Amino acid sequence: MTALVAALIGVGVGYLAYRAWQHTWMGRLAAVGLVTWGLGWLLYSLGSGGYVTKTDTLNTLLWALLYLGYVPFLRILMGLSRRVQMPPWLYLTGLLPLAFVLVAERYSAYSWHLYGLMAWQVLLLLFGLPAWYAVTQGKAPESRALWIPTLIFIQIGITSWAAFHPVLRTETDFLGLVIWLAGLWLIMEGLRLEQQGRPLRPLHLTVMVAAFLGMWAMVILRWYDAHLPDSAMLYAVGLAGLSTGAGILSVVLPLHMFKSRSEAKLVRWASILSDLALFPIGPYPPTPESITQEIYDLLRRACDNVVGLRLSVFDNLLVGERTRYGLTLRDGEIDLGRLYLGGERRCDPFLKLLVSLITQRLTELIRTLDWQVQAHTDPLTGLLNRRGFEVRLPLTLEQAIHRKRPLTLAMLDLDHFKQINDRYGHAAGDVLLQAVAEVLERNLREGDLAVRWGGEEFLIVLSDSDLQQAIQVFERVRARVADLRLTDVPDLITVSIGLAGGRVPRDAEEVRRWILEADEALIRAKDAGRNRVVTYE
Repeated sequence: MTALVAALIGVGVGYLAYRAWQHTWMGRLAAVGLVTWGLGWLLYSLGSGGYVTKTDTLNTLLWALLYLGYVPFLRILMGLSRRVQMPPWLYLTGLLPLAFVLVAERYSAYSWHLYGLMAWQVLLLLFGLPAWYAVTQGKAPESRALWIPTLIFIQIGITSWAAFHPVLRTETDFLGLVIWLAGLWLIMEGLRLEQQGRPLRPLHLTVMVAAFLGMWAMVILRWYDAHLPDSAMLYAVGLAGLSTGAGILSVVLPLHMFKSRSEAKLVRWASILSDLALFPIGPYPPTPESITQEIYDLLRRACDNVVGLRLSVFDNLLVGERTRYGLTLRDGEIDLGRLYLGGERRCDPFLKLLVSLITQRLTELIRTLDWQVQAHTDPLTGLLNRRGFEVRLPLTLEQAIHRKRPLTLAMLDLDHFKQINDRYGHAAGDVLLQAVAEVLERNLREGDLAVRWGGEEFLIVLSDSDLQQAIQVFERVRARVADLRLTDVPDLITVSIGLAGGRVPRDAEEVRRWILEADEALIRAKDAGRNRVVTYE
């Protein structure tokens, strides 16, 4: 039987160590720990079978191997627990190995070794808990929820197993070896799956439950063989049951939370991608400000560490704040802007893909907006045409009604324009139209609308202006036009202007009525001698 046990240890540990060595640094460290523990088990089995003389030296060597096997795994956990913040109360689980030691040390011949093992297990918990907790937050692979609890709870079981002089019951020792090998297999499988990014399978969870139940059943049996008092056995059974439940829960709970968070993340990303496909969203034509804000909101939904967005394609328009850290939105060699991240710089890796998709969508939108500008703009003056006015009016109207701000409409006409065309030619007339359009752009605000209504007529919508304010604005415009000195048109240039509105509009129909009223006021201005501003009322 001892030969079978030795062969099982050699083949099992050798196979697991070989497979672990094929992976990254974590696998190689784990392989070293496996070989160290395997050697300790082999010497223990040979000593129990009488093949090796039991001496104090052998006993010290066994405990040393058990201690040393922890070192590589502790190094792995130290690397995985960096930059992970965890609720402090979870560290209370470190009391579990202490409880076992307090129960066992009065009945064990290895009390000093028990305290040494307890120190190692507390270190495992200290660094293993943050790495395990990262799974519950969706920041680590789900396989980590398998191998870290197995490593901690199986090793606590080994400590309890080693607490007493062994009673030579080969069958139970063999069963304990099988459970221990199953635990090592779970640890290696968890590490392998984590490094390969693969999910757990039902087989892993089945073996985990069987190993936990079997290990702690063997611990109770071992303590029973040591003829402990009934009071100590009661504590032993209670702690074993608690450890079994805690061990299984420490695997199942983070897996459940991981799945829930993954599903929530998928729903969130699906919503973001859906909105990106429909981007820009809204009933009104997009503006640089609305586009930048909408992209910023999409990125914030993907990562709350996004603090700012600058789009260089819109004259470096900024939403939020600038920081030292971020990602560049780049289309080939063209820099479209930059996304700024907060000091933590931590975001879901999928954010980079989203930035790439947003960059592509923004490039398409810019091309579309260029076509829309061409379709909605008068090619001669650069002002809106009638189609552009129909597109922009709903937003201007909604803002006026919502903010209770008055609108004033003006109809502006160049005096004697037909005579200028006949005298100096149509090219000179075009230069004059461009010069008047430039005067309007310089004297109007960003929220105002200037439209080439047809021929030499211009329609202007002044936002947040009543009639008195509008009169002042257009008297200034009339004076600026009169000051124009054009080489192609040496004559004095004058304009007649009719105003209407001057209050908060009720709806679009009222605005359209104001257009007719402004046109009527314009006719009255011409009839009164031209070169003046006349209101409808």
